[in-house]
Amino acid sequence: MERLAGRWTVLITHALEDGPTRFGELRNRLGVSAQVLARALRDLERDGLVHRRVHPEAPVRVEYELTALGGTMCPIVQEIRRWAERTAPAIGEARAAYDRTRHGGRLAAR
Repeated sequence: MERLAGRWTVLITHALEDGPTRFGELRNRLGVSAQVLARALRDLERDGLVHRRVHPEAPVRVEYELTALGGTMCPIVQEIRRWAERTAPAIGEARAAYDRTRHGGRLAAR
């Protein structure tokens, strides 16, 4: 549960659904620091959800792809994304109402 609930797990899984992807491309697509992405990919690899392939080229090319086990997360991740897209307006409205109530009509710093 901890792995699936992680923000980066969902985003990385979605990014890898189309096939092997290089580290730099993942970092650019996700807008994440190299350190955070490397840690998340290492955790996913350790759990058997992502495979890291090193191509012996100059310079070395490293690609990441979902394993068969990792691929089983795709339908779940897709449903989470659909839920987030459907509920985003309502969540935004709830946050605005909460902020008005909690901050006396002033906008929150978020």
